[in-house]
Amino acid sequence: MKRIFNGSGGRKTALILSLCLIFALAVGTTFALLKASTAPVENTFTAAKSDIKIDEDVTGGQKKSIVVKNTGTAVSYVRVKLVMNWVDDNGNVSAEPVNITPSITDDWFEQDGIYYYKMPVAPDGKTENLLKADSPITEPADKPAGCHLEVTVLAESIQAAPSKAVTDSWGVGVDGNGHLTKTTTP
Repeated sequence: MKRIFNGSGGRKTALILSLCLIFALAVGTTFALLKASTAPVENTFTAAKSDIKIDEDVTGGQKKSIVVKNTGTAVSYVRVKLVMNWVDDNGNVSAEPVNITPSITDDWFEQDGIYYYKMPVAPDGKTENLLKADSPITEPADKPAGCHLEVTVLAESIQAAPSKAVTDSWGVGVDGNGHLTKTTTP
């Protein structure tokens, strides 16, 4: 029988076989490590959202209540714009201006035709009624012939923190209690 490891040729063969075995183990281990999977880590992040819903009470042709609900996830400030038009039965808007100034509650203030709710509104919270209880928006007797009053409520909200966002975007002030204030012009 012939010996495989005889002389110097046998040592070379043993060295080559050992290196092949080490290489095979290294490749196998690398593939095993690459193939092994761990459960992925999920980082859940939900950004704060400022969203609102307008609730109006119109009874007998009178707009008696305008309340804004915070349906978002962030504490927010709210402002409202009332767009009033005389509209005929065909839906055409009259050029006749509407000269009605609503009576608002002390929880709101008016600046440049926009009504601002003074306090920040918490998520799922709501504003107080914009209109005074004894002063609903009604059509005056001297309305244009063939027209009715149409009041569209436009509302907007902005996240309360940081307060610089509301002061820069809306041009109002924020006092030390976090309440909105009118800006004073020099």
